[in-house]
Amino acid sequence: MSVKRITALTASVMMLAAGALTGSTAGAAGQAAERETAAAAVTVSISDTRMITMPAVVQPGVNRFKVTSAKPSGFQIIQLHEGYTVDEAEADVKAGLDRGKLKALRRFEANVTLVGGVPSAPGRTARFWVDLAPGDYIALDTYARTNAAKWFGFTAVGVDTGAVMPQGATLKAVKSANWSKRPAAIPNRGTLTFKNRSSQNHFLILVKMKQGATLQDLKEFLMSEEGPPPFIFRYSIESAVISGGESVAFKYRLPKGTYAMMCFWPDASMGGMPHALMGMMRTIRLK
Repeated sequence: MSVKRITALTASVMMLAAGALTGSTAGAAGQAAERETAAAAVTVSISDTRMITMPAVVQPGVNRFKVTSAKPSGFQIIQLHEGYTVDEAEADVKAGLDRGKLKALRRFEANVTLVGGVPSAPGRTARFWVDLAPGDYIALDTYARTNAAKWFGFTAVGVDTGAVMPQGATLKAVKSANWSKRPAAIPNRGTLTFKNRSSQNHFLILVKMKQGATLQDLKEFLMSEEGPPPFIFRYSIESAVISGGESVAFKYRLPKGTYAMMCFWPDASMGGMPHALMGMMRTIRLK
């Protein structure tokens, strides 16, 4: 499979999963979330032109973000390493993530920390929590990721919030590109924490499998894109991308059943192969 073909596959699956949020119940688990942590809310809005409005200064520590958007969007926080500029990051995103240029992808991965975020859909408020170290950050809508003019710079400075990450189910990426084998099941609603304890960037997709479908059916569909999909896109959630050592928590609600658990971040050491096609997929039961 060529780098161009892999990049197109990754982009198509990511966009389909993100688009499915307009019909899913992700992020709608109720107002009890407001009492789960002492962190004050950081309010974010994304306009129909993909411009982000949010505070330019937030406190370091655990922050609770509330995101609304005029269109389906993907709110993502990144931190540029010292000496790596916004212009360089924009160029590497265009070449590395959009055109499958591996040198640019490697340079981007080596010079940013992907902190977290959440997809959002019109008419809903998406909520997530991240622990921000003091420093400068960039917020962007991943649908406008190649337009740095729409990226928003903000700073975490001052007194720590003193808040803690919310309690709930936890899923982990481990080793290089693997999922932890536990838990085998999680509740179908509540707060989900995704911890990246691996050496690579990852994001989490959960999508409901059709009755009787197997992981082999899923892999064959992803490789061929032929025939009906063995999953139901409208019942899915996804996290933003996080680097190794980072964690993100978010609200979710999905129907009970068996779900595929996948990551489609491209692996530069494997020619841009999405992690899911390298075996980073397993099933998990939502009960």
